[in-house]
Amino acid sequence: MTKIKIRILVLTIFVFAAKIDAQIKKTGVPFITNYSPKTYKAASENCDILQDSKGMMFFANHFGIMQFDGVRWHIVTQPENKSMVRSLAIDKKDKIYVGAQGDFGYANQETNGQYKYTSLVKLLPAKSRNFGDVSLTVVRGNEIIFFSSEGIFIYKNHKIKVIQSKAGFDSFFKLEDEIYILDNAKGLLKLKKDSLEEIPNTTQLAGLQIRNIFKTEQGLVLLTQKKGLFIFANSELKPFVTEADALLKKNQISIATQLSDGYIGIGTRQAGLVVMDSEGKLIQHINKQKGLQNEYVTNLKTDVEGNLWVTMKEGISLIQISSPLSKILDTANSETKIYCSQIYQNKLYIATDNGLFWLDWEAYKSGKSENVHFQPISGMSENVWNVGVFGNSLLAFEKNGIFEIKGNTAQLLAKTDGAWQGILIPNRPDLLLVGGYSGLYLLKKVNNSWVYQHQIKGFEESSRVIITDKQANIWIAHGYKGIFKINFNATFDAVSKVEFYNQEAGFPSSLFLNAFSINNQILFGTTKGVYKQDAKSKKMVQDDAFSKYLGLNNHIRLLKEDNQKNIWFVSGENTGKMTQTTGGKFEIEELPFRKLRYLYIPGFENIQTTTSGDVFFGTQDGLIHYNSTKTKKYQTKYKAVISEVKSIFPKDSLLFSSRYDILPTSSDAENDTEKKEMYFELPHANNALHFSFASLFYDEAEATKYEYWLEGFEPKWSEWNLQTEKEYTNLPENEYIFHVRAKNCYDIVSEEAVFKFEILPPWYRTSWAYLLYLVLFGVLIYTIIKYQKNVAEREREQLILSQEKELLKNRAELNEQKLALEQENMAIMRENLEATINLKNAKVASSTVNLIHLNEILLSIKELIGQIDKKNDSNVNFALLTKINRIIDHELQGDQHWNEFEEIFNQLHDNFMQRLKTSFPELTPRDMRLCAYLRMNFNTKEIAPLLGISVRGVEDTRYRIRKKLQLPSDTNITEFILNF
Repeated sequence: MTKIKIRILVLTIFVFAAKIDAQIKKTGVPFITNYSPKTYKAASENCDILQDSKGMMFFANHFGIMQFDGVRWHIVTQPENKSMVRSLAIDKKDKIYVGAQGDFGYANQETNGQYKYTSLVKLLPAKSRNFGDVSLTVVRGNEIIFFSSEGIFIYKNHKIKVIQSKAGFDSFFKLEDEIYILDNAKGLLKLKKDSLEEIPNTTQLAGLQIRNIFKTEQGLVLLTQKKGLFIFANSELKPFVTEADALLKKNQISIATQLSDGYIGIGTRQAGLVVMDSEGKLIQHINKQKGLQNEYVTNLKTDVEGNLWVTMKEGISLIQISSPLSKILDTANSETKIYCSQIYQNKLYIATDNGLFWLDWEAYKSGKSENVHFQPISGMSENVWNVGVFGNSLLAFEKNGIFEIKGNTAQLLAKTDGAWQGILIPNRPDLLLVGGYSGLYLLKKVNNSWVYQHQIKGFEESSRVIITDKQANIWIAHGYKGIFKINFNATFDAVSKVEFYNQEAGFPSSLFLNAFSINNQILFGTTKGVYKQDAKSKKMVQDDAFSKYLGLNNHIRLLKEDNQKNIWFVSGENTGKMTQTTGGKFEIEELPFRKLRYLYIPGFENIQTTTSGDVFFGTQDGLIHYNSTKTKKYQTKYKAVISEVKSIFPKDSLLFSSRYDILPTSSDAENDTEKKEMYFELPHANNALHFSFASLFYDEAEATKYEYWLEGFEPKWSEWNLQTEKEYTNLPENEYIFHVRAKNCYDIVSEEAVFKFEILPPWYRTSWAYLLYLVLFGVLIYTIIKYQKNVAEREREQLILSQEKELLKNRAELNEQKLALEQENMAIMRENLEATINLKNAKVASSTVNLIHLNEILLSIKELIGQIDKKNDSNVNFALLTKINRIIDHELQGDQHWNEFEEIFNQLHDNFMQRLKTSFPELTPRDMRLCAYLRMNFNTKEIAPLLGISVRGVEDTRYRIRKKLQLPSDTNITEFILNF
């Protein structure tokens, strides 16, 4: 009775858990994604898990705070003492509070994506700074509380209050808005404001090694490390007996968390994860054999999608506990490729490429999966293509023939050249038609057993797909040829009629055709939708009803009707269910089955439904189970994020990234909790950028597609693709906005992320450069104009010159003519002039001779008169003689004769007298005459009578003239006069 009461009490344990419409699946194992230390490239152990308001995941790793955006892992910051991070908390502004070993503080994200850690230990008094692991960090209103065994540190308004215990603290628990502390001596305490309040009668809890506490209206549920679960109410501690008691006590509880609808997730040290319901029934036990990387669970947290994140001593696992799909796993069997499944006599059979296997379905479904394993059917070890129930018999169709399954063995009914599947002939439940690799075979039921009869003649095509219609026609689909419609003779030993349909009959192609029977109607799957046969024309036409829901261009790979008239389909890569509503319309449900994309064995898509609502999908990744009572929200909003932006030229340099210690941080961002808009100005040399992006949606993250658009460079969004990086090179100067958004496996589009930046122009395209270009352009235009003017001027001058040359040429010709005439005249004149000159020379010579002769006579007379004795003469004689002497002197002067001589002399000797007088003005007329005689090359004796002086006088005169001419003593005066 006590046990019943306890179970009733815990029905209300998790009333504040996440709101999900249905319980965690008990059948099968949830999908698990494992992230090993090799994947995230950090320390193997992680101690805490956190998700911010955007959906970004953070983990308390021994190397620091580790971030995961769905694609990439980064250590974003470390404590100042570089110790391991043990706990995390986050406030409404996404400021992350960090508890480490011997340190605690907070981390802010700056505008460049970098996280900056600030230690708060400096606010502690020196005596309180010696502490170990901060195992829990809690945000409570406007204060943050850091818990360690040595003390509790309450941070508020940049001050820290320290609470300590003499015996020390064992563990800490946050229940709604209340915080409980387990003291090693006093038992359970409650933190009220800044002080601890003892809870009466809880000293008995000290030393229990409590790992978590859940609050109910009737009391507290305590989870201890080694002693299992307890209920504490009214000062009384009672065990809470569960189906997992032995498992939990043996393998020790390390952590526990509340899941949806009263479920509890318990992490152990040695046995992985245990999930129980509110009554203590075991729902799931997920260990290393079922997909976890490690048995030692260190923490558990659910994200906004309802997924469960599990950190372990080695690695991280994401368990999709909210999904209605799960895997039917058997740790003792490694079969994966499932061609068919079948429930028969409470046993689940699977046809694989390595034989036929079975397990106790009811036992597995009831949660006893650890002791339930797939058992092989002996006698079958090769490809089993199909298995089905015909009458009361279970038959398997294998590479070597047809088998009947009895117990754990297979009995060969017929050895054939391969068998694909079997089908009962309409109106003849005792006849079984089997399609083989090269024809058809007939089996007949005799004494409640199937007996092989013969191969049917007249048809030898591979018959993997066989269906029948209500007229008993047999339809066979050959994937590479077309559709055959056949009829048998009355004895069913030969084909009586064959009709063949391919592309010529109306199908869009002869390839990849399939045939299905839906609601007693024969339909055909093609690469362009669903077709049917027109009753009048017998041509194949598209079926309007199915085309409306499944489209006109999808490859219809499977249509299957269940016992509730729902139609299951595989169209293209999508799987779904069509449920008929009032008015003959259908509702399509596709989203829960998006995980099945790319998992089917091509050409062997198979879906098995049961009356109990179980649905099985045979895939390359094993058998997958679906339960329609388990629902999940698929329209959840999420964000795309830009993980990194780096310039790739001239060398890689990060512009934006949350990665630890790779970008400079600003010192003034310590108290800045407001995020500024990202905007970067980049020099033109950095016009090649590389973007890395991701989506904060972790369910089937590898199937998430992205589209991006560089506004300012591209006209529109890209096509959806799987790449998470994009590179742009040679971007011209402009302002740009890089947009990216994601579309998850459920076709939900994320909020977009943007990155704004500007590529600055190169120096030669700046405003100053353009101003310089304008000036240079003006100079160039001026130079061109000046040059053109100069060219025009030169051309004009050249034209004038050429005209002048022409004119000169003409004048030259005239001048030549005139010159010829003038030369003739000159010759005549030269002759006349020479005659005149000769005449004048003769005259000058004659005059000179006469003059010399006359002067000689006169000199003689003068000499005779000079000899008269003046004293003996009378006065009259003396006067007469004086007069004679004066006349003779006058004649000797010869001025008139000299003037005539000088005129003729200048004409003959190029104005010698004038040039000489101009050059030497000090010369006297006597000197000039002497020079003229020297020019005529007369000697001293010849000159003396001409001047009327003695030879000695001539010598003296020559001497005076030499001085006046300033001639050196070694210069001959006669040569100088001749060359002057």
